[in-house]
Amino acid sequence: MDILSQLPEGGLLLTPNNRLRNRCQQVYASSQRDRQNWAPPAVESLQGWLDSTWFRLQQQGWQPAWKPVLNPEQRQLLWQRALDQTIERQLLNSQQLCRDADAALSQLLQWRILDLGQLQGEALEDAIGPHLEQFALARDAFPLFDLVQAFIRELGERDAITPDMRDLLLARAFTEGVLPPLPRIAMAGFAQVSPLAEHIIGSAAATVERHPVTRLDSRVSIVPCADLEEELYSAARWAARHLSRDSHASLGIVVNNLGQCRALVETIFARVLEPQALDPDQPRYTLPFNFSAGTPLAQTPVGGGALQLLEILQDQWDYSQLRNLLFNPFWGAASEVQDGQPGPAAADEDSETALRCALFRQLQKRELWQVRGDTLRYCAEQLAEKLELAQPVLPRQLETVGDWARRWHQAPAETWAERFSRVLGALGWPGPRNPDSQEYQQLSLWEQVLEELAALSPFTGILTLNQALQHLRRIASRTPFQAETRDGPVQILGVLEAGALSFDHLRLVGFGQQQWPPAPAPNPLLPVQWQKHWQMPRASAERELELAAELTADLLGASGEVDVSYAREADGVEQGLSALFPPQPPSTRQPESGVDGDSDAASGYTLAQHYRALAQSAQLETVPDPVFPALRPAECAPVRGGSGVLKAQALCPLNAQLHYRLGAVTYNAPTLGLNPAERGKLMHEALAEFWQRCGDSSQLHQLSDEARDSTISASVTEAIRQVRRHQAHLPEGFWRLEQQRLERLLAQWLELEMTRPGFRVEATEFQQAMEIGGLRFELRLDRLDRLPDGAAMVIDYKSRQPSVRDWQQERLREPQLPMYALARPDARAIAFGQVRFGECTWSGTGELEQPVAGIKAVGDLEKDGPFGNWAQLAEHWQQSLEMLATEYRTGHASLQFDRIKSDNYENLWPLNRWPEREQSQS
Repeated sequence: MDILSQLPEGGLLLTPNNRLRNRCQQVYASSQRDRQNWAPPAVESLQGWLDSTWFRLQQQGWQPAWKPVLNPEQRQLLWQRALDQTIERQLLNSQQLCRDADAALSQLLQWRILDLGQLQGEALEDAIGPHLEQFALARDAFPLFDLVQAFIRELGERDAITPDMRDLLLARAFTEGVLPPLPRIAMAGFAQVSPLAEHIIGSAAATVERHPVTRLDSRVSIVPCADLEEELYSAARWAARHLSRDSHASLGIVVNNLGQCRALVETIFARVLEPQALDPDQPRYTLPFNFSAGTPLAQTPVGGGALQLLEILQDQWDYSQLRNLLFNPFWGAASEVQDGQPGPAAADEDSETALRCALFRQLQKRELWQVRGDTLRYCAEQLAEKLELAQPVLPRQLETVGDWARRWHQAPAETWAERFSRVLGALGWPGPRNPDSQEYQQLSLWEQVLEELAALSPFTGILTLNQALQHLRRIASRTPFQAETRDGPVQILGVLEAGALSFDHLRLVGFGQQQWPPAPAPNPLLPVQWQKHWQMPRASAERELELAAELTADLLGASGEVDVSYAREADGVEQGLSALFPPQPPSTRQPESGVDGDSDAASGYTLAQHYRALAQSAQLETVPDPVFPALRPAECAPVRGGSGVLKAQALCPLNAQLHYRLGAVTYNAPTLGLNPAERGKLMHEALAEFWQRCGDSSQLHQLSDEARDSTISASVTEAIRQVRRHQAHLPEGFWRLEQQRLERLLAQWLELEMTRPGFRVEATEFQQAMEIGGLRFELRLDRLDRLPDGAAMVIDYKSRQPSVRDWQQERLREPQLPMYALARPDARAIAFGQVRFGECTWSGTGELEQPVAGIKAVGDLEKDGPFGNWAQLAEHWQQSLEMLATEYRTGHASLQFDRIKSDNYENLWPLNRWPEREQSQS
């Protein structure tokens, strides 16, 4: 306030950042409350003043100011072209190299080692030659200067400049009198200023005043913590404690390296200060803390959602991409049936959501490695008809965008920007509800990102879709979003943003000896000797130490009460407080306590305290509820799931209800080639084809070796032909290998078949209906053999061998074959055929006139077993299956199962809570 009052008319106060400028404006406005009319104070941030001055020059029509100033993405493209012309880059990270080159040229200009007139041809060699000689450096050792020359040529072809060249032109405008000088410029809060900025300021004003940062006498407390997370929780509780005492107190929290941990900081402070903000049903509101660091637009809900939606143009996705796409909250109901013509919006958002859920489940069930666009569109259309939706929007949207994806191949950047807008519009982006304040700001920033993409056209030429999306993602990732909200009582700042600010209470986070001062990081393309000599940023440990010492003194003087925390361990190494802080602080204390004096590490955060308080507030009562609603008649005829329903009911009734009635199903992860289920199906089809060609054992014995091999080959070929229709993405070589594998497998299995007594294959892969316990089942039998005595034997192929002892248990854990046998009254034997390389065997039981190895008589299944003949065993199956069917039909859903036998139900733990129940009973 004193600085502003002393400025003459036309004077200016410069600050290093917008936050200090805003604070100066607020203080000035507070002092003018008694006045009805007053002019805004003459205070600007340095960057804001340079931008506004350049705009004035353009308005005045100064010809050098007509040149466009390139943004980072445009400069990156020109550096890439320069790199292509000068350096072999097969082993280089070209993008990082271009960024380093851009930073190196900026430092050369900002430190006034080069001027505009020294950037071309021999002038550049003349300018850098003496500096290289001064430090005995060879020109050939630094390819940067070849890069710079190529980059300047690219700039010249487009008559463009960089921001640093713009600053040089600003200095020239003040020096040549194009801009009138200011009477005085006051500088406040600057820890460091580049020589070029000092030159501009000196050229712009007759008098330049530097005002040192006002430092208060402070009481410093040191707070050691276990790690960064504990530091942040401690800082959040510290803020909560001060706010509870005085809600109008100004609190500053300076986090070292804030940009790298901003998400963690926001999460922790929201948990402690505003836990209700984490409720998804809670409308967004202004939190009591502000950040100085922004979030990349690509990581915001609106920006990230838009980038995800544009992935629809790829026309091929894996399941994670498809999930993000279909359930994107910003995909609305608006549709475009024809180019530029919006179609009708869906009247029922719930039906559209149900359609997307059903679509994803159906595609997931197919277990595809990649979901193609034509598959997605076909399934969406079929499901919409099946669900009988009146005017489904999703199929029309997919068809419209799919048509564009087929027609759009290559185009300039500006055309892609317009196309991306059309796609988002066709998908109803940003959704049906009105955006809140922050989302509206993100929408506005997204439009700027598209404009920047369009501005790349002169630099990129013709782009493919992937190239255009890549540029768009890069622009959105480097575009920061800073929500415009009212200042809260808690300011969370980076180290440089906190300069010259003052607070009632200040907390410093992350100032261990390994983090502060920061390690030097000189530019790898510039001579290190130059950077040290001219004191360039991050050039040396000495410079970092000097700057950190000055910043530390400013921070300690920013409040009368300063708390400094550090992590006792960083990257697995013990550490102490940075040596830049007082060696003997007035007090050292533990982190803020939680409930009942618990430390941070023990108490977690306030939500955990809330949960403990709830658990201790009353005695919880456990109410058993082992019954689901009974099945409706329509659900009983036929029951969905076949024999698997009764197997699941035998293993765990609750899991059976969750899996088959509620649809709690997980599908196999997609694999390259065929998954085990698909391989099993292919083997079943090949065996069925063989027995259709060779109907009984006598024909099998009559076949010569060549005829048998030929029949096997034809059967496998036909089976592959049928399966291949659904696996068109697999190459020809894969199917040749699969042909060879199956031919060898069938040959081994038929050798076992030839050892059996006579039989006739009566049916393969056929449907069989049966009813038991009030449930009707549609069963699919692998094979039914007719034996010489007229009895039937039911066969089921397996690649592994189940235990036949389960057939004697009270609760049948393998009910499939017993159900098949009961459905065929003439059956007198059941058997699993294990079709596996080197392990082809029979495993079963029954009453056979002629024995078969592996198929035991009923009385031989178990020593002193409960059943002596087939009739007794069949009666046991009837009773057990009726019991299981009745349980399932009436909704019996107790949680009891054999963990060894139920190895495939771990995915249901979040629903049945088995681990928690087991833990509570232990």
